[in-house]
Amino acid sequence: MMSRAVSIRTMGHGPWLQHLSRRAPYESIEAMKSKHDREPTPDETAGMVWWNSLTEADRAAWLAQAGSAVPADAWVAYKRLGDVNRQPRIIN
Repeated sequence: MMSRAVSIRTMGHGPWLQHLSRRAPYESIEAMKSKHDREPTPDETAGMVWWNSLTEADRAAWLAQAGSAVPADAWVAYKRLGDVNRQPRIIN
């Protein structure tokens, strides 16, 4: 008797991809957008740049300071307690 793990591992991807293609009849990314899709505000963009410039240790420290696991909450804590005039490091 073949185990379930072996049968899943040896299955082809064709049926799964066909299933996914039936669920997304969009012709482009633009067609997938909803009324809630929007460009980030300048503050949200600054928060993303700030978050991406942090080391893992810095991220953990700011999340702890915010008492949350949400990066946006860490950004609010940073703006309240941190040096907001400091320019974030640019990472390519």
